[in-house]
Amino acid sequence: MNNDLKNDIYTLPDTLIKQLKSNLSSLSPTDKGYSRCKNLSSSGRLTHTQAKKLKHELENDMVGSDYDVVGGDEMLNFIDGTLDRRRDGVHTNKKRKMESGLDNQFKKTHTKDKSKNPTRVRKVKVAKKADDIINNRAIYEEIAKINKLIK
Repeated sequence: MNNDLKNDIYTLPDTLIKQLKSNLSSLSPTDKGYSRCKNLSSSGRLTHTQAKKLKHELENDMVGSDYDVVGGDEMLNFIDGTLDRRRDGVHTNKKRKMESGLDNQFKKTHTKDKSKNPTRVRKVKVAKKADDIINNRAIYEEIAKINKLIK
């Protein structure tokens, strides 16, 4: 789960709360989905974890009246739209940070490459010994590598 989304709380729209309250009035406390419908209508909000779980259940597990008790298509559309907008916001924010010159924002800090050459660009070998400088060995080695690439 994305750490930026973990503690999010989404407020349900008034139309959805009214629908949940109307569904609740037609249910008895022993009916399936009664407690969830009661909690949603009374609190009027969803946490990110609840939204993901409810989305999965609406898409895969619930059918018929169970689906309609917790809001049905309206609830699914609200959750889809809200999660998509929030995820896009986080993605855009990280992308803008990278464009401004920060390290890869999509990786956790401990996995970032802290080396002097993070892009893995091969640097030219510099001759340090007098013999290598006089004989141009470093240059010949680079030329040999370039020739290998050309072939």
